[in-house]
Amino acid sequence: MPVFHKALLLFNPVSGAHLKSRMATMRRVADVLRAAGVEAVIEPTKSKGSAGDQARAAINAGCDAVLACGGDGTVFDVLQGVAETNAALGVIPLGTGNVLAHDLGLAGNPERAAAKLLGFLPQSISLGRIQSAGRTRFFTVAAGVGVHAELIYRASARAKQRGGFLAYYQHGARLLFRHQFVPFPVEIITTECKLIQTTSLELAAMRVRSFGGPLRHWRPGSSLLSPDLRLMLMHNANRAYLLRYALQALTGLAPYEDLDLDSPDCGISFISAKSVICHPPASGGAALRVQADGEILGPVPTVISMIPHALNLLLPPTAE
Repeated sequence: MPVFHKALLLFNPVSGAHLKSRMATMRRVADVLRAAGVEAVIEPTKSKGSAGDQARAAINAGCDAVLACGGDGTVFDVLQGVAETNAALGVIPLGTGNVLAHDLGLAGNPERAAAKLLGFLPQSISLGRIQSAGRTRFFTVAAGVGVHAELIYRASARAKQRGGFLAYYQHGARLLFRHQFVPFPVEIITTECKLIQTTSLELAAMRVRSFGGPLRHWRPGSSLLSPDLRLMLMHNANRAYLLRYALQALTGLAPYEDLDLDSPDCGISFISAKSVICHPPASGGAALRVQADGEILGPVPTVISMIPHALNLLLPPTAE
């Protein structure tokens, strides 16, 4: 028997597939849940960013689960309404990236994902929190500052729909060889409560074990069940070094052990941390972009931290 009894299925009616096709998929997903005795309500999001308010309204009306039906952007919007409530969050993959769904073993067919969710259990996990441009948001996959945020900004939603992941690869290859990396000051509080002050050309705060797709072999040591952030900092803008590391990441051979930040040979380092502050570059110039779960939030400065036990996430019973 499923542990949830009344679920709201929130989906983006204008993202990805044609509306009629998406509605047909949503009805099949709801049928899977209803056959198991779950009261399933289908509801499209009303506008960009409305999913959080819709989720919270459904929870107040008695829903004990909200299923984000879409990609990581849809999950991000829904999360804002489910975080710090007693309801459980579930994921049905319908988007381009589906990184969280992949990490949960749900990527692929939406109906099969719904059937799997019926056997999942809600588990309290810590959430990433990002404060930028006067707003506070939660995230589950990753947040950060630098070229990857610029890549997300340039690979527009229209381009993603037209080319899927290919849009990311094309823009990523261009940025790798053309982007002007700018160092910015960083303050890190490690898991041992040690303060580290350094500079970085790129920073990502990660929460999932794997990013799926071509990066499915890259395992930087992060986990949804960890109470900490796993930070990746880039210190070396040498194009040959970056290309070599990218190829190593694709094949699963990239190193991701904690490295000595003071070493002149340190190109990319990994640190487990409680929080990190990214400051604007001392040189000024164009503002660095900030992203969380694939959504552009605003320029630096930004504060990224962890909030303990902030989400009840539907996880496999054997989740580790």
